[in-house]
Amino acid sequence: MNTRLFAFIGTMALLAGAEAIAQQKYTISQPADAISKFTQEHIIEVGDVPGHKLRVYEVQNEYPQNDLVFAGVAVQQMVSHGISDSVNGSGAFTAYNVFTMSDGNKVFVRLTDTTQSDGAGGNRSTSVENFVGGTGKFKACAVKCAIPFSARLEPVH
Repeated sequence: MNTRLFAFIGTMALLAGAEAIAQQKYTISQPADAISKFTQEHIIEVGDVPGHKLRVYEVQNEYPQNDLVFAGVAVQQMVSHGISDSVNGSGAFTAYNVFTMSDGNKVFVRLTDTTQSDGAGGNRSTSVENFVGGTGKFKACAVKCAIPFSARLEPVH
Protein backbone atom coordinates (compact mmCIF):
# COMPACT_ATOMS: atom_id res chain seq x y z
CA MET A 1 0.00 0.00 0.00
CA ASN A 2 1.37 3.38 -1.05
CA THR A 3 1.20 5.43 2.12
CA ARG A 4 2.25 9.01 2.66
CA LEU A 5 4.10 9.06 5.95
CA PHE A 6 5.74 11.89 7.69
CA ALA A 7 7.13 12.44 11.13
CA PHE A 8 7.41 15.77 12.81
CA ILE A 9 8.66 17.25 16.04
CA GLY A 10 5.74 18.38 18.07
CA THR A 11 2.04 17.89 17.60
CA MET A 12 -1.01 20.07 17.43
CA ALA A 13 -0.19 21.86 20.73
CA LEU A 14 -3.40 20.54 22.17
CA LEU A 15 -2.94 18.66 25.39
CA ALA A 16 0.69 19.12 26.35
CA GLY A 17 2.88 22.11 27.13
CA ALA A 18 5.27 23.58 24.59
CA GLU A 19 8.33 22.00 26.21
CA ALA A 20 6.86 18.49 26.07
CA ILE A 21 5.70 18.94 22.49
CA ALA A 22 9.14 19.96 21.27
CA GLN A 23 10.56 16.67 22.57
CA GLN A 24 7.99 14.28 21.07
CA LYS A 25 7.72 12.77 17.58
CA TYR A 26 4.40 11.89 16.01
CA THR A 27 3.41 10.15 12.79
CA ILE A 28 0.48 10.99 10.56
CA SER A 29 -0.26 8.78 7.56
CA GLN A 30 -2.37 9.51 4.52
CA PRO A 31 -3.59 6.21 3.07
CA ALA A 32 -3.54 5.42 -0.63
CA ASP A 33 -7.31 4.94 -0.62
CA ALA A 34 -7.94 8.66 -0.06
CA ILE A 35 -10.05 9.94 -2.95
CA SER A 36 -8.27 12.91 -4.52
CA LYS A 37 -9.44 15.06 -7.43
CA PHE A 38 -8.85 18.48 -8.92
CA THR A 39 -12.10 20.43 -8.62
CA GLN A 40 -10.78 23.61 -10.25
CA GLU A 41 -7.71 24.35 -12.32
CA HIS A 42 -6.55 27.27 -14.45
CA ILE A 43 -3.26 27.01 -16.37
CA ILE A 44 -1.42 29.80 -18.17
CA GLU A 45 1.46 29.06 -20.55
CA VAL A 46 4.22 31.58 -19.78
CA GLY A 47 5.84 31.39 -23.23
CA ASP A 48 9.47 31.98 -22.26
CA VAL A 49 10.56 28.31 -22.44
CA PRO A 50 8.61 25.22 -23.58
CA GLY A 51 6.48 23.72 -20.80
CA HIS A 52 6.63 26.73 -18.43
CA LYS A 53 3.22 27.05 -16.77
CA LEU A 54 1.59 29.01 -13.99
CA ARG A 55 -1.36 27.26 -12.39
CA VAL A 56 -4.05 28.05 -9.85
CA TYR A 57 -5.96 25.06 -8.57
CA GLU A 58 -8.22 23.46 -6.01
CA VAL A 59 -7.79 19.82 -4.97
CA GLN A 60 -10.25 17.95 -2.77
CA ASN A 61 -9.37 14.82 -0.78
CA GLU A 62 -12.01 12.63 0.84
CA TYR A 63 -11.17 10.09 3.55
CA PRO A 64 -14.09 7.62 3.54
CA GLN A 65 -12.26 5.04 5.67
CA ASN A 66 -11.61 7.54 8.49
CA ASP A 67 -7.97 6.43 8.43
CA LEU A 68 -6.30 9.85 8.53
CA VAL A 69 -6.44 10.99 12.16
CA PHE A 70 -5.13 14.09 13.94
CA ALA A 71 -5.00 13.96 17.74
CA GLY A 72 -7.55 11.13 17.82
CA VAL A 73 -10.05 12.83 15.47
CA ALA A 74 -10.64 11.43 11.96
CA VAL A 75 -10.26 13.72 8.94
CA GLN A 76 -13.29 13.68 6.64
CA GLN A 77 -12.07 16.05 3.94
CA MET A 78 -9.17 18.24 2.93
CA VAL A 79 -9.55 21.08 0.44
CA SER A 80 -6.35 22.60 -0.93
CA HIS A 81 -6.09 25.91 -2.80
CA GLY A 82 -2.74 26.38 -4.47
CA ILE A 83 -0.55 28.10 -7.00
CA SER A 84 2.36 26.57 -8.90
CA ASP A 85 5.16 27.71 -11.19
CA SER A 86 6.64 24.79 -13.11
CA VAL A 87 8.54 23.75 -16.22
CA ASN A 88 7.47 20.34 -17.54
CA GLY A 89 6.02 19.38 -14.15
CA SER A 90 9.02 20.46 -12.07
CA GLY A 91 8.90 23.57 -9.90
CA ALA A 92 7.50 25.14 -6.77
CA PHE A 93 4.05 25.48 -5.33
CA THR A 94 2.30 26.95 -2.34
CA ALA A 95 -1.04 25.73 -1.02
CA TYR A 96 -3.45 26.51 1.76
CA ASN A 97 -5.18 23.40 3.10
CA VAL A 98 -8.30 23.17 5.23
CA PHE A 99 -8.87 19.81 6.92
CA THR A 100 -12.45 19.22 8.05
CA MET A 101 -12.56 16.84 11.00
CA SER A 102 -15.30 14.32 11.86
CA ASP A 103 -16.26 16.45 14.89
CA GLY A 104 -16.82 19.50 12.64
CA ASN A 105 -13.63 21.30 13.65
CA LYS A 106 -11.07 22.44 11.11
CA VAL A 107 -7.27 22.43 10.89
CA PHE A 108 -5.51 25.07 8.76
CA VAL A 109 -2.22 24.36 6.99
CA ARG A 110 0.11 26.41 4.79
CA LEU A 111 2.22 24.20 2.53
CA THR A 112 5.29 25.01 0.44
CA ASP A 113 6.68 22.42 -1.93
CA THR A 114 9.28 21.69 -4.57
CA THR A 115 8.20 19.08 -7.11
CA GLN A 116 10.21 17.17 -9.70
CA SER A 117 8.58 15.27 -12.54
CA ASP A 118 9.72 11.64 -12.87
CA GLY A 119 9.09 11.69 -16.64
CA ALA A 120 6.46 8.92 -16.44
CA GLY A 121 3.50 11.06 -15.39
CA GLY A 122 4.28 11.02 -11.67
CA ASN A 123 5.95 13.51 -9.37
CA ARG A 124 8.27 13.43 -6.40
CA SER A 125 8.01 16.29 -4.01
CA THR A 126 9.32 17.60 -0.75
CA SER A 127 6.85 19.64 1.25
CA VAL A 128 6.93 21.71 4.38
CA GLU A 129 3.54 21.92 6.04
CA ASN A 130 2.96 24.57 8.67
CA PHE A 131 -0.07 23.75 10.80
CA VAL A 132 -1.12 27.32 11.54
CA GLY A 133 -4.36 26.98 13.47
CA GLY A 134 -7.81 25.54 13.61
CA THR A 135 -11.10 25.56 15.44
CA GLY A 136 -12.23 23.86 18.66
CA LYS A 137 -9.52 21.69 20.18
CA PHE A 138 -7.29 22.50 17.17
CA LYS A 139 -7.38 26.25 17.83
CA ALA A 140 -3.84 26.29 19.26
CA CYS A 141 -2.46 24.05 16.49
CA ALA A 142 0.99 25.29 15.39
CA VAL A 143 3.47 22.73 14.05
CA LYS A 144 5.94 22.55 11.15
CA CYS A 145 6.82 19.30 9.39
CA ALA A 146 8.69 18.15 6.27
CA ILE A 147 7.08 15.56 4.00
CA PRO A 148 8.49 13.45 1.16
CA PHE A 149 5.65 12.45 -1.15
CA SER A 150 5.07 10.71 -4.49
CA ALA A 151 1.78 10.98 -6.33
CA ARG A 152 0.01 10.96 -9.62
CA LEU A 153 -2.87 13.45 -9.80
CA GLU A 154 -5.12 13.70 -12.82
CA PRO A 155 -6.00 17.18 -14.15
CA VAL A 156 -9.58 18.42 -14.47
CA HIS A 157 -10.95 17.86 -17.99
